[in-house]
Amino acid sequence: MIQYFIRSFFYRRSPLKPSRWRSLTRLFTIMIFAFTLLSFLIPLIYSIFVFQSSHSESNSSNTIISLTSTPSRFHYELPFAIHSLLSQTQLPKLIRIYLSPTSVIITQNNLTLRHLKLSIQRLDSSKTIAKLFDRLVEIQLESEDYGPATKFLPILKEFGSDSQAIMICDDDQYYHPYTLETLNKYANQFPNSIIGFRGWRGKKIPFFCSTASSHFHQFFSS
Repeated sequence: MIQYFIRSFFYRRSPLKPSRWRSLTRLFTIMIFAFTLLSFLIPLIYSIFVFQSSHSESNSSNTIISLTSTPSRFHYELPFAIHSLLSQTQLPKLIRIYLSPTSVIITQNNLTLRHLKLSIQRLDSSKTIAKLFDRLVEIQLESEDYGPATKFLPILKEFGSDSQAIMICDDDQYYHPYTLETLNKYANQFPNSIIGFRGWRGKKIPFFCSTASSHFHQFFSS
């Protein structure tokens, strides 16, 4: 009984009742969750809208997109990155995912194209995305692990002496649907150059080399 009166006294005297504190905390949590969700969903919905309204498979480029990933990101961040690259207004020639080292990757049965496609279909179940995935996306295993450099060193070794446009991407970014088209536009204006996107952020620099020339190869070999 005494405890009841004590609780009743502080409940009446308190300017902010405990229930109001809980309500404010709950409201604040909901607002943060809604803001985070919207900031993530809006680019995704926008990409799907642009893709469906203006996409044409004939509007493709000769650009090969190269990126790498890790087991922890393969089923979470990577599907969003690949979806955004398949939703480009100007499609790439190929999307190459380099995974390393092979000895570790093959022991995990879920790091395959089939599992990646299933993850992407949960985001967008359209038949067009599925067809583009089958046509454009491939995984290549590397025996040597270069860490983050796995996204560009193997492809430069393969095309270092060829005139091949290459776009290097991160697996934890959702790219604007006009990214590749814009990079190709400026690559045509500045041939034999490396074109950067958001180059002022050192940790997140998707960059585009208009040609994998010998000069470019020597730059990364030095």
